[in-house]
Amino acid sequence: MTMQSYQLRGNPMQDDKSCNGQPVVVSMPEQKLDDDIIFSTFNFHYCNPCCLGFGAFYNSVKARDRRLLGDYASASTYSTRARRLNIASVILGVINAILLIVILVYVIQYQLSHFGD
Repeated sequence: MTMQSYQLRGNPMQDDKSCNGQPVVVSMPEQKLDDDIIFSTFNFHYCNPCCLGFGAFYNSVKARDRRLLGDYASASTYSTRARRLNIASVILGVINAILLIVILVYVIQYQLSHFGD
């Protein structure tokens, strides 16, 4: 067989030459970063004491932007800060809601006891 017949079949390694290539190992950084954008959006709209919800939303957006740019160290920092602000926002929001309910109950009891007659 001639060289042209090998090329027509599409088998370039038919001439019994061995290929001594070494495998390439590519290490990819951990790309699992939670930016908590949905949690931050909820806190921004419903639990926003002292603008913590806004801060969490801002950091979530920055974490997503940094992750898309490939800067995983900064993305991890922004993501951690957003998660902490979200937790603080929820805790303060729940405390505010409980205090509001307690105050309303006391005001209604006071009004019923003094003006209910």
